[in-house]
Amino acid sequence: MYLSKLEIFGFKSFANKTNINFTKGITGIVGPNGCGKTNIVDAIRWVLGEQKSSTLRSDKMENVIFNGTKNRKPMGMSEVSLTLVNDKGILPTEYSEVTITRRIFRSGESEYLLNRNLCRLKDITNLFMDTGMGSNAYSVIELKMIETILSSKAEERRRLFEEAAGVNKYKLRRRLSLKKLDDVKADLTRVNDIVSEVEKTVRSLERQAKKADKYNQIQTVLREKEIDLAEREFYSFHKENSELHEKKSTLITRKNEIDTDIRKIENELILFRDQISEVDSALSEKRSELSENTNALHELQKNISVSEERIKSLERNLEKYTQEIEELKYQKEENEELISSNRISITEYESKLSGKDKEIEEKQNEIGNQKSFLEEKRELLKVKNDESLNKFKELSQKENELKNLKSSHARINTSIETLNHKIQKTTTSIAKSVGYLEELENEKLEVQKKLEESESTYLQKQKEKENLEKEISSLKGKELEGKSALNELKNKIDFLHTLITNLEGVSKASKQLIESEGWTDKDKTLFADVGNTEEKFRFALEASLKNVLNNLLLEKYDDLEKAIDYLKKNDLGKASFFILQLNDTEKKSFIQKLYEYSIKRKEKKIQKESEFLSWAYQLVETSENWKPYFEKILNKTVITENLESAITLHKKYSDFNFATLDGDFVNKDGIVEAGSSPKLDETLFGRKQLVENLKNEIPKHEEKIKSIQEKIISKEEELSKIDLKELSDRGKILMNEVNSIDKQISQIEFEIKKSNEEIDKAQQEINSLASESNQLDARIDKLENDISNETQQRDESQEELRKLENEVKIFEEEYNTNLDEFNKNKVELERLKGQLENLHNSIDRAYKTEETIIATLSKRESDINSANEEISTIKVIIEEKQFEYDELYEIRNKLETEASEIQSRLKSLKEEASSFEKKLHSIRNERQNISDAVHEIEIRLNEIKLRLENLFNHIKEEYSLDLELKEYDDLENFDFKERSREVHGLKEQLKNLGPINLLAYSEYEEEKERLDFLEKQRNDLIESEKDIINTIKEINNTAQTLFLETFNEIRENFRKIFQTLFNPGDEADLILEENVDPLEAKIEIIAKPKGKRPTGIELLSGGEKTLTATALLFAIYLVKPSPFCILDEVDAPLDDANIDRFTKLLKEFSSNTQFIIVTHNKRTMEAAENMYGVTIQEEGVSKLAAVQFNEDLPVQ
Repeated sequence: MYLSKLEIFGFKSFANKTNINFTKGITGIVGPNGCGKTNIVDAIRWVLGEQKSSTLRSDKMENVIFNGTKNRKPMGMSEVSLTLVNDKGILPTEYSEVTITRRIFRSGESEYLLNRNLCRLKDITNLFMDTGMGSNAYSVIELKMIETILSSKAEERRRLFEEAAGVNKYKLRRRLSLKKLDDVKADLTRVNDIVSEVEKTVRSLERQAKKADKYNQIQTVLREKEIDLAEREFYSFHKENSELHEKKSTLITRKNEIDTDIRKIENELILFRDQISEVDSALSEKRSELSENTNALHELQKNISVSEERIKSLERNLEKYTQEIEELKYQKEENEELISSNRISITEYESKLSGKDKEIEEKQNEIGNQKSFLEEKRELLKVKNDESLNKFKELSQKENELKNLKSSHARINTSIETLNHKIQKTTTSIAKSVGYLEELENEKLEVQKKLEESESTYLQKQKEKENLEKEISSLKGKELEGKSALNELKNKIDFLHTLITNLEGVSKASKQLIESEGWTDKDKTLFADVGNTEEKFRFALEASLKNVLNNLLLEKYDDLEKAIDYLKKNDLGKASFFILQLNDTEKKSFIQKLYEYSIKRKEKKIQKESEFLSWAYQLVETSENWKPYFEKILNKTVITENLESAITLHKKYSDFNFATLDGDFVNKDGIVEAGSSPKLDETLFGRKQLVENLKNEIPKHEEKIKSIQEKIISKEEELSKIDLKELSDRGKILMNEVNSIDKQISQIEFEIKKSNEEIDKAQQEINSLASESNQLDARIDKLENDISNETQQRDESQEELRKLENEVKIFEEEYNTNLDEFNKNKVELERLKGQLENLHNSIDRAYKTEETIIATLSKRESDINSANEEISTIKVIIEEKQFEYDELYEIRNKLETEASEIQSRLKSLKEEASSFEKKLHSIRNERQNISDAVHEIEIRLNEIKLRLENLFNHIKEEYSLDLELKEYDDLENFDFKERSREVHGLKEQLKNLGPINLLAYSEYEEEKERLDFLEKQRNDLIESEKDIINTIKEINNTAQTLFLETFNEIRENFRKIFQTLFNPGDEADLILEENVDPLEAKIEIIAKPKGKRPTGIELLSGGEKTLTATALLFAIYLVKPSPFCILDEVDAPLDDANIDRFTKLLKEFSSNTQFIIVTHNKRTMEAAENMYGVTIQEEGVSKLAAVQFNEDLPVQ
């Protein structure tokens, strides 16, 4: 894989479009200072996704656009395209050639393209991630980066190693996982809060359910009393409803009689309206004929104009018709036959038309006579009808007056009876109210006494409740602490169990041997699992046994051979073993015995030191058969409080190892392992025993929590028995009863006073109504006599009117029959006229055609004179059309006259219809009076209906019960008010209960189900948290492994290449910071050229620094080579001898890596296989020139 092409346009000093074709091997870019060589490097870095403008030597990104010169204008955009040959599939894409393009505009907008398709910066970054080819990777090296790599700032140096190791994607995954872990923890906190709230809601719903039960008891009594009251009211309203319906029926009967009279008049009006409609239709037809006549006139005028145009056309087209002579002759014969046929038909139609005109004239005279006679009869009928109507109106007025007087008389009598009944009922009510008032006073005294007792009980129970709530709150706090401790313990056990199951911390080879069944069927045990210690000393023993905890315990040497064969066969690396068969039977020399004696003396002495805590082997808890092994390994290891104590003792007793409680370790050779305290997941020693110990703690925690919960339940039971709400409600009920009794007393006193006033007022009304009733009796007798006489006169007049109406009806039928026949004859006459006119038109057209043919024949057979004759013929036709036009104009005048006559007839009919409408209006007024009376009854009926519906709906809505009509004999004796007060009192009791949750039982079930669901969610989040933690550990382990493997390889390569660039005896090394996460540890570069011992690489010369950085760069390339490498004047500090070494190294690597070098050095130029020169021919504009050594390199 290599760079094949670079296209630059408008980037910095490259104003013109410049194409650079690269080949494999070494390519040099040379030129004087300031010519724009480094701009090529910047262009490559920029197109690879560089986002720091400072890296591109600019204040802001828009400055990379060509800014113009004296002779050139600034450009609006900059574009760079880089083409790579992906023949080795290093880039994660299916294309063998990849072109990336980047553009930037003056507005600051940017575009990225991948193979000419728009994409995101992220797509390009992901494409080059961990390939060593990104904008910040080690594929582009500048001279200033040499200082950066070798400086004390470790970030840039670490970035090179991470790019080579390919751990960037793992670090990205770890950041995402950590963010997800924070989200899960936040969700868990939120769920815990919700669970706490829901638990409170569940307890509250239990209390609400008890309150709902009391509500149901009162509701049952209320239901019985309210339904009984509603059924009695239902019957009372139905009874009144029946009486009103009877009265309404009488009025409707009279109304129907009037409706019959109205229908008669309306029928007469319908006849008039039908005549008006017919005359109106005739007028419309006449107007339609007039419109058709007008259209025909316009058509004739148009034909005359066409004929005139025809003459002109014939004059222009004489020569065109010569070939049509034979065809025109044949047409002439046919046309003559048509004219002859049409003339015969015209004679026949003219005969028919003459007879039809005579018939119509006779029928018109007859209709005229009938019409005159009919109008006389209608006038007479109108006079009689008006007389009858006046009599009828006068009679109706008197009947209405009589009816109203009788209604008033009955109403007065009813009012007198009602008032007497009211006086009697009010007197009885006053007597009852006085007795009830005394009962209420006694009841008030009893309720006040109960209220005082209730208030005393409430204060006592309130104090008891507050004490219980404090105790319960304290116990719940202890319960929560216990549960948290238990959950923490279980999580710790689960975490340790996961570490044990996954063999976390165990070396790769040991893990494979334990998990595999292929090399032995015996139990496999790690040395870390056969011992344990107190939690306080765990880290100390972990540090002391660090080098042997991964050892696998084997019984015999045969097992060792099998294990080693299995490791070699599967290439699994190396592992450490303990052979139980091995016994230390070696005899000790005198010197050894003397040394041991010395050690024992020191042991006794060191035990007296204040810093001494214990011997390490004494703290190990294990079986007897393992104790010798621990004593041997930990024989000279001392446990101290801290690192300071360990170092103090080591200075005095250098033959011993020292381990601290924080896990720091000082060995007898003086090597110190210290830093942050280890974490639980980083320890191996005693994991299994620790899990068992922790499991044994669980029952103790559970028993403690159970004890607290039992106390809480006991206290809550005591608390549940104290119902302050019930006591409060009871007090409120009693208080409400006192207030209610006071209101009733005041109400009864007011009602007694009001009742006495009503009795006096009713007696005065009775006296006044009796006087008015006597006056009405005299007026009723007089009106009844007048109505009897006028009724007889009206009947005689009606009989005479009916006879006259029958005569008019017979004459109208005869007149309508003759009128229909007359209209039919007129229609037939018009049809004959139309057909006759069509025949005339046909003959005219035939003549016209014949004249045209003759004219055409004459023109075809002769010369210009024939054409003149044809023109004369057409002029004759025009005269005929003008004659026809005049005839149609006369017909139009006639049609206008006829339409005017029909219009007059229509006006006459409308006036007659108007007189009938006035008569109808008078009768309808009478009907309206009756309707008003009926309407008043209907209003009352509607009120009753509404009351019934409200009553029915109320019972239906409240109790889901349909009211049925029942008869009650004791309705008059039933006290509706008393029953209403009872119902009202029960409702007040329900109201005083306060808000009732009737759905408390179902809501309790729902909330309980929700609580179970939330607890399940919480458990899921806890599991998710564990999974994410495990994922982060896996990512860390994988990334650390990759980084360490890569680091070791680079380290070895760096040593070799450094000696190649310097001298074989020179020293160089890479040191990774110890006891720190490898992914965060500092990387130290050690370089010691022969004869020098610098304390730091910053003290090396510029050339030595360059060679050291070059050695590191190529050490990385050996591990993970970049397909190309761009070096920007990195050889500047080197002398000739070092340049030769530098170029030799380039040539060795050029077989696998493409090198593009910006240089001023001639020896480096000699090493280049291809070379580009950058010049400034035009001020401020860079231009390329190619030097061809091996092959043609086109430059544009």
